Amino acid sequence: MLLDIFVTVPSLLMTTIAWYIRGGLVLTFLIVLFAVAIGAISIYRVREEDPLLSDRPRPKLVMEA
Repeated sequence: MLLDIFVTVPSLLMTTIAWYIRGGLVLTFLIVLFAVAIGAISIYRVREEDPLLSDRPRPKLVMEA
């Protein structure tokens, strides 16, 4: 009985808390990755609209027929 109270219960609580921390880290990583992707897309579109902002000409991704 005392073993369950002092060993098993805290172990289960620490395991549960560890999973919540891991889940929070994964969600934080995905949010940061999403923000970086939005920033990269917006920079690409700005350079595509105003070619004077880019250092070198960027090739078009789709070849014209």
